[in-house]
Amino acid sequence: MFETILIQLGAFSVNVSISIAQLFLGLLIIFSAVKLYKTRDFSQLTTLHAKFFMLMVVAELTAAFAGIDPKRSVGEVASTWTYLYLFTILILLDGNNLNRVLYAFFFGSILNAISGIYDIYVTGIERAIGYYTHALTYGNAAAVVFICGLGLLIFVRHQPKKLYLLTISATVLAAYALFLSGSRGPMLSAIVTTAIICIYQYKMKAVAAVSALVFIVAGVIYFSQPLQDKLFTDRGGPVGTSSSVGTRIVLWETALKGISERPVFGFGKGNFTAYAKENIKVPVLSTAHAHNSYLHYAFSNGLVGLALLFGFIISLFRYMYLRSKEYPPAKAAIFIFIAFLLEGLTENNFGDSEVVMLTTLLLAALTAPARHYKNL
Repeated sequence: MFETILIQLGAFSVNVSISIAQLFLGLLIIFSAVKLYKTRDFSQLTTLHAKFFMLMVVAELTAAFAGIDPKRSVGEVASTWTYLYLFTILILLDGNNLNRVLYAFFFGSILNAISGIYDIYVTGIERAIGYYTHALTYGNAAAVVFICGLGLLIFVRHQPKKLYLLTISATVLAAYALFLSGSRGPMLSAIVTTAIICIYQYKMKAVAAVSALVFIVAGVIYFSQPLQDKLFTDRGGPVGTSSSVGTRIVLWETALKGISERPVFGFGKGNFTAYAKENIKVPVLSTAHAHNSYLHYAFSNGLVGLALLFGFIISLFRYMYLRSKEYPPAKAAIFIFIAFLLEGLTENNFGDSEVVMLTTLLLAALTAPARHYKNL
């Protein structure tokens, strides 16, 4: 019972406070260790995705010691601990208590969405950030919440009425929060994932509807110069290297250059900024990371690390797919993961603690072992 309460508090806090979410993660790790010790049931740690995750950590440590600044990199590897929401919840949560976790999660997401609305209409800032530190992080999280709600509404047909209404409210508000964030990458990820969900669920009818919608949108854009200016320029200005789009292109090229120089083990975590400042000779908005999770991971941990990352992704997909055959909420988890992976094409969300904790918590909660699901 107390374990479920801790998970509920974690589910609420991933929406509103990274510090508190990390605090509850620490407590969940302790409770998981105690449970493993008492039960001697290590099944969740012997799964293929768990083994790949452990190999990823080994690869990150190897890259850190083989990199250009071991002291810095070893400290950065510690940030990987936020992924442990995935394993602690799979160890501790009885899937029969999923509803309780979802109540807490969606309530927190609604508060975060309202905070973003307050940012725009009361505070007057340009892009909503809610309880997070950056509009792009806020957009990535909002996209994940939106896909979670949409997936549950489509795939899980026997929810309690209160949870059903809460899910609808959270989904609508998450969509609006995503719009207010002004983050185009997360918006596109949410749109693409929604189209995939519709095609998966409704087959050819959805294909026809999506095709017609694409044709209509393309026509509207073609005949609307203001829309063209908005979509094909960077926030009203030309797409130069000091724009968000131009900066990403420069950073991607820089990351590829770094990967070609140290392809096996990479530079070690935490060294991209120094490398970028040394090699980029044009004005850019930021050099904090490569703005692409896959390129940034390969730059930091080499192609060996990237291969293990792909192994983790594929094995986690396999686990969720097999789970979805007997447990409908796991279908929602699959599409949450797809949205998360798509976001990684334009942002280093794999290293963003807020988004990582929110996503891994959902993946675990929606696939946790349960004796039945008739009331979900």
